Amino acid sequence: MKIGFSSLVCPTWNLETIVANAAKFGYQGIELRGLCGELHLPLVPELARDPEAVRRLFSDNKVELVCLGASATLTSKAPRVLAGQKGAVTEFMELASKLGCPYVRIFVGEVDRWDNQRAALARIAEALISLAPIAARLGVTLLVENGGDFPGSADLWFLIDAVAHPAVGCCWNQCHAMTLGERATNSVPRLGNKIGMVHLCDGKFDEAGALLSYALPGEGDIGVKRQIEILKGLLYDRYLMFEWPKLWVDSLPAPESVLPEVAKFLRETIDAKQSILSAYKGDKNAPKLASRGVPTNAAS
Repeated sequence: MKIGFSSLVCPTWNLETIVANAAKFGYQGIELRGLCGELHLPLVPELARDPEAVRRLFSDNKVELVCLGASATLTSKAPRVLAGQKGAVTEFMELASKLGCPYVRIFVGEVDRWDNQRAALARIAEALISLAPIAARLGVTLLVENGGDFPGSADLWFLIDAVAHPAVGCCWNQCHAMTLGERATNSVPRLGNKIGMVHLCDGKFDEAGALLSYALPGEGDIGVKRQIEILKGLLYDRYLMFEWPKLWVDSLPAPESVLPEVAKFLRETIDAKQSILSAYKGDKNAPKLASRGVPTNAAS
């Protein structure tokens, strides 16, 4: 399992600072979700002008550019709006291909007024089916993240299963699923190998599932250690991508203080020896079986 962080954590850093600090703090990868105030990454001159220089920057620091995060959603009923969103996704995929970045992440999104979730899911699946061949041609995988009106794993499983294309997977965010009270013990096994990347965010929730505040991984209600244990059990070997919205919640701690602490926690949790799960506590039948002798008149 690898660890990385999103540029949402450090919205004021330029690309060189992001990559240098990733290497310094022990991260293996980066997700770009905006850069220096621009969320539509194809418009960032630093990325679009010289993709080879960007590749060298990451390679020289032995850090991977893992994902480009887009704001696009595919829920709209308006054909013109939907076409615009698909065009934006295609721009991200084309940039990712030039940069040698394997993933582009989009949101599931929210349901339009006078629409319903089933119809919206079907429309998203249809849009993804049309985008999948483009992603495959460009050598990019499109990841759909749960959230908005679709925070649970069941809807995300339906989408990825309906598209049924290797160039489409999911980005799983357990923090969003907690708004439904859904735990990793349900969601992670359900999604299994459909998970291409995990967004790792923690927080404190009230009894109704409303997010009260963000927290460092392991200090909130998500159960991050348990989530990582389950992922290890499924032999998940991709990225845990630390994400929290410093871009929008300026009161969150500075990245210089947070990132080293999070890297240490994640690495220790991943490397921790996993307890053997059994139906029996302490193998309670073992002593009885061991003490039971073979009858003297037993046939040889």
